[in-house]
Amino acid sequence: MGKMAAAKPKPSRPTEVERKFDVLDTTVSPSFEGLAVVTRVQHSPTQTLEAVYYDTADYDLAARKITLRRRTGGTDAGWHIKLPAAGANTRTEVRAPLEDSVPDEIRDVVAAIVRDRPLAAVARISTQRSVALIFGADGAPVAEFCDDSVTASALRPDSEPQAWREWELELVGDGAPEVLERLANRLLDAGAV
Repeated sequence: MGKMAAAKPKPSRPTEVERKFDVLDTTVSPSFEGLAVVTRVQHSPTQTLEAVYYDTADYDLAARKITLRRRTGGTDAGWHIKLPAAGANTRTEVRAPLEDSVPDEIRDVVAAIVRDRPLAAVARISTQRSVALIFGADGAPVAEFCDDSVTASALRPDSEPQAWREWELELVGDGAPEVLERLANRLLDAGAV
């Protein structure tokens, strides 16, 4: 009797609740000390994330506010599709394990949009990410703060690379929306927009 093929893991569909902020290169990262919703902050070593974004030649996904990327580096390497807002600061993300080409289960999510048009690499983004995991009163993580230095290039001959710095604040675990607002206020006080 032949071996049975291992079942391919199904893509996950977490809901992200996050906010992004523009900051200057000279803006000092905030401290979360003194906030009642924070008991401690755990800093991780800087990560290098490389992402290639895919779309059709006519940018059918971008026109619908859908992003499709293949990311390496960090804790969530793999294929990601981010679907349009599912509420304030909320998007649904579909994730699949890292493969060389767009996995069928990822392509299926956008099949009605792209139909038989090929998906091809359209942009490359490189990020140097510093991460701080923020813990709440019960000792569990409630949010993740990322300080990103980003370089992006469209994959066409006339494209010039662009660079910027941004902050991202995302709820994790049982983090509540009011926690996100309290932490976001600290970022705004530090000079974020």
